[in-house]
Amino acid sequence: MTDATDALEPGETVRERLALRTGGSVTVTDDRLLVAADGDLTRIALEEVAEVTVEEFDHWLGVLSVALVGYGLYSVSRNVALGLAFVAVGAGGCYWTYRKRGKARIEVAGRSRPISVFPTETDALVAALDPAMAADGDASGDA
Repeated sequence: MTDATDALEPGETVRERLALRTGGSVTVTDDRLLVAADGDLTRIALEEVAEVTVEEFDHWLGVLSVALVGYGLYSVSRNVALGLAFVAVGAGGCYWTYRKRGKARIEVAGRSRPISVFPTETDALVAALDPAMAADGDASGDA
């Protein structure tokens, strides 16, 4: 399943629907969050969403990867194989860093691991889930 709207209940309204960079979609309704990715559909009640964090870009890994490429290019004149190995590892790190940008981690109550998605618009996902997390915070503060 590549579209989470296929799993909507009759009469259920969609507040936000976002495409994922890795294929699939995320749909936020009034009552739940639907994540369709890698052929699987995950249904989460909005009350169970504890926290959403977004990792825009891993700067440390990006700088380290660029430094490895630079050192590899510098050392090619002394040892071609080792220099090219450093360049390859650094280029792989640059690719990995670029590919993992905009990662949204959704912490869910009752799950040991968060759900990680790569939406095309991270700000829209956080804005769509903010009312649910604010309502949860208000309910827990009253007790």
